[in-house]
Amino acid sequence: MKRVILFIAVVLVGTGVASAWSRVYDKAVLEVAYQSMDEKTQQLVVKYVGEDYTKPAGHLAWHRKNGRMLETAGWHTLHLDANLQPAAKDENDALVQTEKALQIIRNRKSYDNEEVAMAIRIVMNLVIDMHNLSNVKIEGIELSGTDFKVGTSKGTSGGRTAKITPYSWKSLWTSRYNTYHGAYSPQMYAEDIKIMFGNKREEFSRGSLNDWVHDIGLYTKQAYDVLEQNNRQFLHKTIQEHEEFHMSCLARASYRLAALLNETLK
Repeated sequence: MKRVILFIAVVLVGTGVASAWSRVYDKAVLEVAYQSMDEKTQQLVVKYVGEDYTKPAGHLAWHRKNGRMLETAGWHTLHLDANLQPAAKDENDALVQTEKALQIIRNRKSYDNEEVAMAIRIVMNLVIDMHNLSNVKIEGIELSGTDFKVGTSKGTSGGRTAKITPYSWKSLWTSRYNTYHGAYSPQMYAEDIKIMFGNKREEFSRGSLNDWVHDIGLYTKQAYDVLEQNNRQFLHKTIQEHEEFHMSCLARASYRLAALLNETLK
């Protein structure tokens, strides 16, 4: 059965900023994913991307910044319709580009090693990207121009707030929790992922592409619902309460990436 990935994200309206989480998060996901791969898959990943299997973190963003390939910010966004199904209208979509890369990996004997290596890096990057809520865009839900507010560390009881923009919403899911644990290494985050959600590995990686898309859409929509239910605010107390939710996104990305590469590199 084909395994593909789907995942989450939201709005990058009119911005050129697009990536997954912080480099620490990205490397942690790749660490857990590698440890969850079959031995043969591990060997092929090392063959194509090198001994440091976490190095591809941020690879696409680096390529775009240095003008090395025709890759746009849209590649990092997962587009869903109102029913939380894939809704890409062109190739500027994370799922579309992931599926293209998967075809190269499945038919790797017809490509040279560098093309296959690039395809694996694309899958690694975009599976991670699709699990960052700020990269999921759902039809009919926009953040830009609204009065959503996200709480600061002093926002527990009516304190200061910052208006949500595509940038501040992305910052919340990309780096806010990382700042709480500034001394954490990727390996420490990887251990936390396994401790917290190792027993969910089979559950998170089970199912088809449509199952995963629906799952990602649901938990992205949950974050929007929290905003609506709390007078369009995501205060500090709420942010703290969502740290485990955020870690579950990292775990989903980890175990689904492993399952996907196990399937396509078999």
